[in-house]
Amino acid sequence: MRRRDFIRIVGSAAAWPLAARAQQPGRLPSIGFLSDQSERPHPFNARDYLLKRLRELGYQDQRNMVIEYRYAAGELNRLPVLAAELAALPVDVLIAIGTPASKAALAATGKIPIVFSRVADPVASGLVTSLAHPGGNATGTTVITSDLAEKRLALLKEIAPRVSRIGVLHEKNFQPGDAELKQLISAAPRLGLEIHAVAVAPPLAATLDAALGEIAQASMEGLFIGSSGWFEDLYQNTLELANKSRLPALYVRPEFVRAGGLMSYGPDWGQMYGIAADYVVRIIKGAKPAELPVQQPTTLKLLINLSASKAIGLSMPPSLIARADEVIE
Repeated sequence: MRRRDFIRIVGSAAAWPLAARAQQPGRLPSIGFLSDQSERPHPFNARDYLLKRLRELGYQDQRNMVIEYRYAAGELNRLPVLAAELAALPVDVLIAIGTPASKAALAATGKIPIVFSRVADPVASGLVTSLAHPGGNATGTTVITSDLAEKRLALLKEIAPRVSRIGVLHEKNFQPGDAELKQLISAAPRLGLEIHAVAVAPPLAATLDAALGEIAQASMEGLFIGSSGWFEDLYQNTLELANKSRLPALYVRPEFVRAGGLMSYGPDWGQMYGIAADYVVRIIKGAKPAELPVQQPTTLKLLINLSASKAIGLSMPPSLIARADEVIE
């Protein structure tokens, strides 16, 4: 599938009390940033994408806005406390990355505008009333990937036609991951595939070896790396596990492929974070979150790493290479 642009639905703008306060002379707008990931730099860092887009829009930290950062580093039980800290400062807009962080932010405040991103299903999560009409103090971008499960499995089948058993590496007790797993299980029979779920839990680094053993014991023939901030934070460990298994592996994020993974298919995450930055600026200027529709990605990208393919002795079909949006030699 070739690139398609995000569908942008422009909501009406109206005055928002906190945003208005941010425009008072001598006071810089204050932004709270709440993430379920760690602070350490890595290719998946939402902060970098957001800051880049904010700079393009003419906003920089400590110049014409102030940003307060809070990271849970995978300890999701810390999110309510961190969200409460940001709400108490207070901040004028709160950016929340990930479903757990977004739910913590909404629980902490019903007044401060919230812009969320990397949320699987904001309606089911209780963040908004509907995508078109959020209805409260939260809006943002979402990754609803229910229709991608069968396509992703079909890609694994295409590169390895004899594959019949797919191992799905997922985060234990992670609701978006659970929904993703159910979608894969539902789609698998239509492709003649069987799904074997391999759950990991913190500390992730210590459980990956056990997961690799389970994959080997269950005679997997392909591997799907699920959506989880843990896998992103410890992406090198995750890539090492996939490479050790010597199985064709598919990821949801392109950064994995650029770092040495085999193949990915999914939304343009950087563009989603950019849309979130756009919403932050619009709210600072007076827009109401309730009137800014939640945006979904329609840009889907296929990335292939030929070096990773050669490392496991897999020959990529030329037709698939021709369809790829990015091929890494």
